[in-house]
Amino acid sequence: MKATNRRDTRTSGEHNHESAVAHHYDTLTEEFYLGGWNPDHIHFGLFEREDRPRRGESLQESAGLARAVERMVDVVVAPAAIAAHHHVVDAGCGVGGTAIRLVRQTGCRVTGVSLSSKQLEIARRKAADTNLGHRIAFNFADCSRSLPFADNSVDAVVNIESACHYSDRERFLREVRRILKPGGRLAAMDWMTVDNLSKDQNDRFIRPLCEAWPVSGLESEGSYTGKLRDAGLRLIEFEGFDGKDEENLRIIKERLNLLLTLKLFGIPETTVQQYTALFEPLCEAWSNKVFVLGRYCAERP
Repeated sequence: MKATNRRDTRTSGEHNHESAVAHHYDTLTEEFYLGGWNPDHIHFGLFEREDRPRRGESLQESAGLARAVERMVDVVVAPAAIAAHHHVVDAGCGVGGTAIRLVRQTGCRVTGVSLSSKQLEIARRKAADTNLGHRIAFNFADCSRSLPFADNSVDAVVNIESACHYSDRERFLREVRRILKPGGRLAAMDWMTVDNLSKDQNDRFIRPLCEAWPVSGLESEGSYTGKLRDAGLRLIEFEGFDGKDEENLRIIKERLNLLLTLKLFGIPETTVQQYTALFEPLCEAWSNKVFVLGRYCAERP
């Protein structure tokens, strides 16, 4: 059965939010993410001691950071048990680094989807530079609205630091269940809050973070668990990272301090303000332990 075209029922607020997300990544992917983080992955990493970048080291050229972001992919997708004969959907595929790594590691076939035309352009170019292009495709999709795949057609869905941007995560999870084969799994990592967040903590730390990035609110382990259940997905595991993600915060703090220094050396004021506006609320929320990274795996029964 093929996926049907669904009437656009988004509110104007949802549509505006998704436009803001697309604009964010279309305009910042090359200079901010790829130029200031890692050339293949724009998500956070999992660090061993030997991976920690040296103070002042170029992150784009850091072998340690490269290992850390790839380790994040490996740890997140491991519970999905992806095999060579599987078709995997990478929902919110970034610039294609995860898809390429999955194909190289497992021999599977991957279709990445994103609402950022700039990221899709880069991902296709990266795939073309490998000898894996016949196993990788990248297509436009607004994951808040629909996933362009037939019912019961996909073996696994991977979703790394993307769903936090979705204006309708419940709909996304229902779409995941629809396209997964019985026994198929969703393996995900996301920006989250702690459970039992107070209104004061939300107003002080989480709301400014969400407005800056832009993020459509943040789930907690408890709220995600409920949404997975309501979507008809069975939770396999929900885990943190045992502190191996804390190096990301140290790096962000260091880069924030560097930005303020660079301002004195002629870096355009607008650039400093733009990047500071992103880093400061994330640092505040993370440092005050109301922002966390979490991963989960769920299965379609």
